[in-house]
Amino acid sequence: MKIFRIFSILLAAPILFACSKAPAPDHTSLYEEIRHVNKMEFASMAVTKTVKTERSDWYKIGKRIAVYSYDTYLKAYIDLYEFEPEDMEFDEKNKTVKVTLPPVKVEIAGRDMEMKKEYENVGILRTDIDSKERALMKEKASADLKKELEGEPEYKLRLENTARRKARSYFENIFKNAGYTAFIRFSDEIPNGGDFNIKNYD
Repeated sequence: MKIFRIFSILLAAPILFACSKAPAPDHTSLYEEIRHVNKMEFASMAVTKTVKTERSDWYKIGKRIAVYSYDTYLKAYIDLYEFEPEDMEFDEKNKTVKVTLPPVKVEIAGRDMEMKKEYENVGILRTDIDSKERALMKEKASADLKKELEGEPEYKLRLENTARRKARSYFENIFKNAGYTAFIRFSDEIPNGGDFNIKNYD
């Protein structure tokens, strides 16, 4: 009787082990690898801004026209500080992962210190364009650019699209190296309802 009971237990053991689920893989290290970068730049460009000053006071003789330009540098980046563990949805059976990245952001990264003179016509009896006036011209151009960026100028859209394309490729490779096929989207691209539509994945 005891022998039969021991034999029954030995037969049941493999069945119990077979029915138990394997523990879910820990993706903490993969998350930390992505998260530790914080701001990750994926695209940059230079935008040339031109500003003009012109005076033709009736009581002064001669023209006073000047056109200057300078480059402002923009960068498109993802702030991975906003990336959370729940932004990764793993399917261990199919070895896929749905990843929702923070939106691409564009900011001014810098600008030329000096302005380039494109055109100048200052009459003999008129005062020259001094450094103070050039500085005011530059500040006006900078303010105009910042206001412009609040809209959706074509160059900003191109920069964002380039950054999204490079970000997708970068993160697809990270997950590929970890053994997963990744489907990448950005949080500002989520359709109504929030579903992750792989069929329409770009």
